[in-house]
Amino acid sequence: MELIWKSWAPKKCQFFIWLAVHKRCWTADRLERRGLPHPTCCVLCDQVEEDIQHILIGCVFAKQVWFQMLSKVGLSVLAPQAADTSFEDWWIKVDKLAPTVFRKGINSLIILGAWMIWKQRNDCVFNEVSTNVQRILTHIEEEAHLWCLAGARELARLPVAND
Repeated sequence: MELIWKSWAPKKCQFFIWLAVHKRCWTADRLERRGLPHPTCCVLCDQVEEDIQHILIGCVFAKQVWFQMLSKVGLSVLAPQAADTSFEDWWIKVDKLAPTVFRKGINSLIILGAWMIWKQRNDCVFNEVSTNVQRILTHIEEEAHLWCLAGARELARLPVAND
């Protein structure tokens, strides 16, 4: 997927997105197939079985994060909807619908959002942290600022990066 490598983001985040798109992340569904211990339900919402698509766009927690994050740049209508079941397909749709002037920044923001949702999921699994939409949004804003300082010029043009 070209969007991954053409978007500005730290390499570890791009690699994570590549893993997610290729369904290679160690989520409960993958652990179960290998007979390894795993959570029975999504640790973010405790509603359904966990897979990477659910974590990134299907989970009610993730949907709230995307809606709030995209609202800050005036694009809440692009937040994942119930019909969106594939992170990759949703991202391609957002890329096509986002205003051209903001497209590169939005793509970096999507990588950042997915990365932070994944980190929140891992904090819940490994550190028994509870989910908190406002806390993750604050972390996203702080990380966006750091990415801008590191060279994400297009991300800097978005209001979320300038708070």
